Amino acid sequence: MNNAYQIWKYRLKDILKQELPVAQAHLRMAPKDRQEGLLHRQWPKDAKQSAVTFLLYPVDNRWHVVVMKRVEYDGVHSGQISLPGGQKEAVDKDLLATAQREFEEETGVFIPYDAYVGPLSDLYIPPSNFLVQAFVAVLEEEPHFKPDASEVQELISLDLESLFSPTNFKQDEVVMRGGGGNPQTIKAPCYALKGLRIWGATAMIISEIQQLMEDNSMPTLLLQ
Repeated sequence: MNNAYQIWKYRLKDILKQELPVAQAHLRMAPKDRQEGLLHRQWPKDAKQSAVTFLLYPVDNRWHVVVMKRVEYDGVHSGQISLPGGQKEAVDKDLLATAQREFEEETGVFIPYDAYVGPLSDLYIPPSNFLVQAFVAVLEEEPHFKPDASEVQELISLDLESLFSPTNFKQDEVVMRGGGGNPQTIKAPCYALKGLRIWGATAMIISEIQQLMEDNSMPTLLLQ
């Protein structure tokens, strides 16, 4: 097994045990109308439990994460860029099991439990009333994805060096759908690359791991 991979993985695992930079990271990518709620972090008791996976894997010695473009449907997250994941179900013993099951259902890739290195901060999504828990996983090689066409329009692999570049941080117009799925254009912080606009909860989750990696000088390359 690649020694550089093992060192990087376990260093990230140790970092995730530290106090997370939740306020700074989430507020950086939050639309103005979300900022006050994020400061108080008082989530509704009836919020639906959900989980996503932030999967890291090397491609050409660069760390990548996979995101998905959701299919178009009559709902608040139609066509959006997100991390693979979904709602907790009765079969799931905990939210990590939810993240693992949903990732496999949507991408066709099973992630073993020992590949998960830790959780990020939970985050509430008002339009859909989801309370989402993100988990970070690390694989030694790029997996062979087989996306579920009923849920996934496209899977996109992004290298962290490009994703985290200041040139790809924008304030841009994005389409938000309310509780009834009605579209509304707002201006929001986003990651803009490969023709994508990654904003909202997904951008806040990415921002948190970016802040962690930058604060701890974690390289975006898999050093040999």
